[in-house]
This record gives sequence, structure tokens and C-alpha cells, in this order.
Amino acid sequence: MRERQSGVIIYARGNKYFADLTGQFGGGYLGAYAGSSPEEAALFALHEEGRFIRTNPLGGTLIAPSEVQEIINSLKKEVKVL
Repeated sequence: MRERQSGVIIYARGNKYFADLTGQFGGGYLGAYAGSSPEEAALFALHEEGRFIRTNPLGGTLIAPSEVQEIINSLKKEVKVL
């Protein structure tokens, strides 16, 4: 099976956030509940980034709405990511 970059996509639907994830070998899932607030969605995204993107030698992409991305960026500044 061909390796590829991973992807974590967070999106808003109504007042809730959901996620689509793809892994290094094509695995993952679609429409996972990511939280009811931007903060919850940001924590979910960071957790899944660790599982799917940071463990993939090819890396990957994290895409999120601006309100979620702002929280992710501020959390990454506060905590040094290894």
C-alpha cells in the first residue's frame, strides 16, 4: 500500500464541530464529533494531530476554522511541542 500524508480536517456544522481524518495508509474516519465549542474542537484537533500527523514520517495537514485555529496556535505557543 502506498504511503501518503495524513490529514485532520475540523469543520463546524450548526453549533458543533466535527472532524474527518485520514492516516498514512488511507485509514481514518469521517464525521467524528470534535466538540461543542472551539476550545473542545482545538483539543480534539491537537490530540488527533499527534496520532495521525506527528507519527507519520511524511507529515500531514491540519485544517480548522479560524476560531479553532487561533486556539490551536495559542496552545502551541504556550506548550513547547516536542
